[in-house]
Amino acid sequence: MAATPVGKAVEDVLAVVTRAEAILASGPPSEDALVDEIDALVKALPRLREAAKETTAKDDVSATFPIGVLQHVDEGKDPVRFVVDGLLAVGEANDACKGKVNVFDAFHRALEEEMSKPRTPPGGEDASAKEEEPAPSPKR
Repeated sequence: MAATPVGKAVEDVLAVVTRAEAILASGPPSEDALVDEIDALVKALPRLREAAKETTAKDDVSATFPIGVLQHVDEGKDPVRFVVDGLLAVGEANDACKGKVNVFDAFHRALEEEMSKPRTPPGGEDASAKEEEPAPSPKR
């Protein structure tokens, strides 16, 4: 995780919190030791904020991921399952879209077929088969 500035800052904050937990778990806390760890935490949090701002400013995608993954993990579910579910949902959407494309393709073919047929007037005769009689010439 320490490959990014945010990862390093998170590791620093977690180290301070872990040390503070160890002090509390070891029995009645030494007030000075606990205050020192709280001071260290107060100093580490702004570094985390700065690292996050720098990452956001650089638009570093290596430190971003969908919030749904966090919610999935928070619910005690496997984050890999989140990815698998996402891929399956994309596949279903792709199938639906492909079905729509196929329907429009069939409609287009049927429309072209109808357009290629000769048109018939309402009387039922083919207009192109009807021979036109020459118009009488005007008499002078």
